[in-house]
Formats: sequence, C-alpha cells, structure tokens
Amino acid sequence: MASTARHIVPNAAPKPGFADRVAIACDAIESAKCLEIGYRDHTRIVEVHRVGIGRGGEHILSGWQIRGPAHERAGWKLLNLDEPESVILTEIVSRAPRPDYRRGAKQFIGIICQL
Repeated sequence: MASTARHIVPNAAPKPGFADRVAIACDAIESAKCLEIGYRDHTRIVEVHRVGIGRGGEHILSGWQIRGPAHERAGWKLLNLDEPESVILTEIVSRAPRPDYRRGAKQFIGIICQL
C-alpha cells in the first residue's frame, strides 16, 4: 500500500467503492494517521487497528474512536466500511495500537490489513 493520502469528497463523486474505502483504511494503518468516516448526519475520527471481511461478507474496520457523535464516548468500535458517505485519511496522528489491542478477532473471517 502506498502511504500517499487519498481523499474522497462527499457529493463530488459517486460513493466510493469498497476497494477505495479499504485501501484508504489500510493507508491509515501504514501511515499512522487517523481516518475520518463521514455519514449523512455525523462523522467519526478513528485510529484504525484492523480491516477485513465480516461474517456477513461486509467490509469492516476495528478501531479506537477518538471523536464521534455527541451521544457516543471514545473507545473501541467495529464499523461497516460499506456504509459511509466519505472516507478521508487525515493528518491527525494515530496513537495506535491501544494497550488492549490484540491481533486477529472473531468478528473477522478474513483480515486485509492490521497493526
């Protein structure tokens, strides 16, 4: 994976395909930067720890959310990469891995990239 930043701008192009979102998420791991994941009504800033395929065939990400919707606290999140409107590699330095991180996870049937 190249460590060059890739940006997806909401509403400027069709929703990025899963390959783009997966590549950007893996770039976040490689470059030790946070990922901004945008939805219709909120955004999340996440330190990506693992990207792969979930049990239902969806593309998922395991990460530490440092910012998100007001009703959510910081912490571990399992996010579906097939849902966001935008995925952007930020310049925010990731503090990953978090102390309780372990390689592999039962929610994943396949790992694409991980710390």
